[in-house]
Amino acid sequence: MEFANSYIFGIAIVLTFIVGGFLYWQRRSKKVVAMHIPFFKDLQEARRQSSKFVLSNILVWLRRLLLGATIVVLTIAMARPQTVTEEKQMTKNGVDILIALDVSESMLAEDLQPNRMEAAKKYIDQFVSELKNDRVGLEVFAGKPFTQSPMSFDYNVIRYYLSEISTDTIDQQRRELGGTAIGDAIISAVNRFQNSKDRTKVLVLLTDGEANAGVDPIIAAEHARSKGIKIYTVGLGKKEGAPLPIDTGSGQKVYARNPDGSLYKTKFDEETLKHIAEISGGKYFYAGDNNSLQKSLETINKLEKTEFETDVTITKEDHFWAFLVAGFIGGLLFVSLKFIPEIYSKNKKI
Repeated sequence: MEFANSYIFGIAIVLTFIVGGFLYWQRRSKKVVAMHIPFFKDLQEARRQSSKFVLSNILVWLRRLLLGATIVVLTIAMARPQTVTEEKQMTKNGVDILIALDVSESMLAEDLQPNRMEAAKKYIDQFVSELKNDRVGLEVFAGKPFTQSPMSFDYNVIRYYLSEISTDTIDQQRRELGGTAIGDAIISAVNRFQNSKDRTKVLVLLTDGEANAGVDPIIAAEHARSKGIKIYTVGLGKKEGAPLPIDTGSGQKVYARNPDGSLYKTKFDEETLKHIAEISGGKYFYAGDNNSLQKSLETINKLEKTEFETDVTITKEDHFWAFLVAGFIGGLLFVSLKFIPEIYSKNKKI
């Protein structure tokens, strides 16, 4: 409940003090006169002894109370009491997030624990579990990109598909599927966003390798920008590289070596990843260990929050009529009570 003309209460308080002061002064003046003139003293004493006086005295106080109540309800009526109802309509401007994960064999390097692949899956799973109103999809890539899961609000399904990802998801023994096609992964992501109308489009690209197959990633990033897609790139692994374990099937851990016998170390092209993010309006993150990878994905999650537009419709309903009618009735009763002593006197004489 609120009042449209709340200033009326201030005016009413001021007038109450003025009128009250005047009536107090007038009544005190009459008492002073009565105290010094014997005739008025005798007249007042005679009146007190009459039943009419007793009735009049009761009615005077009753009329005063009625007058006060009438003034109060009329003041409230003039202040226009209202009930205010707010109707909120929420318009959700969601975010579509596609996670593109490099599944090339270099993701088995162990500079992240237990290796780059498992660490990435762990923190992507955490990332997805913290989403609330956004669609998310999964893409894997090596020499070519493949959709692991289309855009969906079903995060449990996404997490299931994520758990199934490994370096064997793409058969990299086939010549055309080996390598790291970052540019192709971006182009494929652009196609996945075709149905994302009126929604923010975000590509989170995690890779530990340099682009050595497919479309130039810079050209692909410019194409993504033209479609309103923001790219966050995450470089996985130590900048100086890490040894790559090889599964020999014997259970013995062996690491890949260069033709000259030296230990082979995987590396990624950090400058290209930075450039991709910059072109598209995104940001580059370096994840050299588990902790930095976790923080990178947490930061991306905070940067890309669902936006809500709220339309508020305010409805006001007046309730002064009830107080106005009550004041009118109170006024009639106040006037009517004035004539009761006269009616009583006439009936008594009869």
